[in-house]
Amino acid sequence: MLPHYLKDRFYPQLLVLPILAAVLLASLIYQPALWNVMLLNILLIRIICMKNYKLLMLVFLCSLFLIPRTYFYVNDLIGSEKKLANQLVSIQADTVKVDGNLLKGIGQIQNKKYLMYYKLQSPVEKAVWQNKELPTLVLISGESEKFTNARNLNGFDEKKYYQSLGISQKIYVQSLEVFKHRKKTLKDFRRYLIWKIDQRYSQRVASYVKAIVIGYKDEWFSEYTAAYKMTGLLHLFTLSGLHIQFYLGMFHLLLKRFGLTRKIRLGLLSILGIALIYVTGESFSTIRAVLSFLITFICLTFELRLAKLDQWSIILFLMFLCFPLLFWSVAAQLSLYFAIVLLYLNDLHLKNWQRIFLFSFLSLPMLVYHFSEWSILGGLLTLLAFPLFEWIILPGCILLFLGCFLPIPDLFNSLLDHFFQLIEKSLGQMTAANITIGKPIFIVFLLLLFLVFLSFDRLKNQQKCYWLLGGALVLLTATPYSASGMIAFIDVGQGDSIFIKLPFKQETFLIDTGGRLNFKQQKWQIRQTNQVSDYNLLPLLKSLGCSKIDHLLITHNDSDHIGELIHVLKKIKVSNLYLAEGSQLGLKKYLNELNETNIQLVKKGDTIGRRLKMQILSPQKSQGTNNDSLVTYFCLNQQRFLLTGDLEVSGETELLKNYPQLKTDFLKIGHHGSNTSTGDELLKNLQPNYAIISVGKKNRYGHPTEETLLKLEKYQVNVFRTDRQGMVYYEWSAITKRGRIKVLIDFLD
Repeated sequence: MLPHYLKDRFYPQLLVLPILAAVLLASLIYQPALWNVMLLNILLIRIICMKNYKLLMLVFLCSLFLIPRTYFYVNDLIGSEKKLANQLVSIQADTVKVDGNLLKGIGQIQNKKYLMYYKLQSPVEKAVWQNKELPTLVLISGESEKFTNARNLNGFDEKKYYQSLGISQKIYVQSLEVFKHRKKTLKDFRRYLIWKIDQRYSQRVASYVKAIVIGYKDEWFSEYTAAYKMTGLLHLFTLSGLHIQFYLGMFHLLLKRFGLTRKIRLGLLSILGIALIYVTGESFSTIRAVLSFLITFICLTFELRLAKLDQWSIILFLMFLCFPLLFWSVAAQLSLYFAIVLLYLNDLHLKNWQRIFLFSFLSLPMLVYHFSEWSILGGLLTLLAFPLFEWIILPGCILLFLGCFLPIPDLFNSLLDHFFQLIEKSLGQMTAANITIGKPIFIVFLLLLFLVFLSFDRLKNQQKCYWLLGGALVLLTATPYSASGMIAFIDVGQGDSIFIKLPFKQETFLIDTGGRLNFKQQKWQIRQTNQVSDYNLLPLLKSLGCSKIDHLLITHNDSDHIGELIHVLKKIKVSNLYLAEGSQLGLKKYLNELNETNIQLVKKGDTIGRRLKMQILSPQKSQGTNNDSLVTYFCLNQQRFLLTGDLEVSGETELLKNYPQLKTDFLKIGHHGSNTSTGDELLKNLQPNYAIISVGKKNRYGHPTEETLLKLEKYQVNVFRTDRQGMVYYEWSAITKRGRIKVLIDFLD
């Protein structure tokens, strides 16, 4: 017996099948997100239920168009890396962002879009790109580079994200010369609006107004909305499309007051809708909201009986026509998924508070799959915050936007600023209510989605679905307790961070946290500070379901090893923090901020851990320098690991003197491959099979040095580098005992 929602006859939805078939072909060739495969399988079931062969033929004919459309679209994005000299580039003015001495924006070369980075040379040049009107045609010289896949497990995939937007490659610009200005476009108008808002309001208010009214998120937006993200309310700003419904709805009422016919209103609303897409930044949620409004209005105008699910399918069809890699974007997946969940919820005839709470639970599979955590209070806070957003924040921001052109009392600006601060502080007190679940494997994700849609069917037929809820809870609870163990050399740039997780999460270790090396700069060059662990270390830990670290070791006091310590301790509970005895004297500024963490001083001969016995081989006493690094040794799954921090050659000699019989399978190369570490004597005695070099991509130090690489080649050591291969990790199964070393990026010389 098929569920009720598979029995309903619907026709436009069948047009979605060729789109998904096209994306499936792309999946086989280019490995995009697999969410589309699930939808394809659902639609195939619906095809089987139907006997309309004309519709099946229509599906086939559409496939003949959409499959090559996807193929050529993706091929058009693929290009070889090359050097550019005096290349004329058209700049999209509304994408330009200036952060300290970094200029970032999207440029177009021969109908191809590129993400551009340029290091500004002077305050005068910086001022040019902060003016009311920006240069739109420039001559550049530089080098193009392909986007890479995620550099850490379950991390941000810049290749899929930017290619979903139709951006081909990135360009690192070495020289830039303003060529001339071209005719104004809607993007230039949007840039003017951004500048106007910045000139009129304070930094916080301007950031809110730009995000809500015209969909522009500046460099401060993520800081002000961090509490919204942690409490599951960020969708109010990015995915709801509420502001689009507000604009078009108000314009429609105005046209209706003028007595215009429905067809004329439809034409004018269509023009406004297209303009809004460009003015608000062409985000997927905006496009979906505009299409949803216009399709509904078309049905009313021409008296078409089209179910909401059919309308959703047409929206999906049209969006795939424009963006064949739509499902490579997490924002697009969330926007479309939330839309279809709300569509089903509206058919259940529930009270508003019931609908919001149920929406929170039914959104869980998609949110956990992409963000690895769930806000318990998300439903309640949405219930409370939505009226504030609908009746205060949205109208208030629109009124402030109009205040850029009309006289509005400054008192209103001040009141809204204080209101935003109050909400941020209030939400900040509730972030502890988040549960870190981890990222479920894809088959579990599919099962969770199946349970969601099965729940809709049972709720619609007023049947109990407690067993479905229980099944989902079992799947989610088991997610972090994987039978696989892992030793991960995380790609944190020019720094070190190593994570160890035993099978079934029996015990966890973190050695160093990574961090940014700071260099002296002039005031105009200083960029906005952000915590790099938010983009590499913390997403990995959350995706593995780690809300707590049992043992955190700091090898020495350099900022590229300890720089993120305080931020990590704020985000992740750490039971024990280990420092080399003596090094604590140079870490007072860090230790003064630690409250609940148990600090232990260790030295040569000590052992850390309950199940995994991690031995401290060095030093006896430390001053926190490279040569005083904590050296650790342990065995897992019959493999030996030696981690040397930034130990230098003289320290290596002392280590071998104390442990002449020391051997290892895996060696973490000291000091990022510098020629001050990894001496011949060390390699000759240890006889490692694998060497892992944790090093930043195109770092200014030239690490790893050619001298170090030649020595490793001399002793026939297999070398893995985080700058070329992203995160390097050894994974094994507690059941089969099989293990192997893996990388995130297949680097080709």
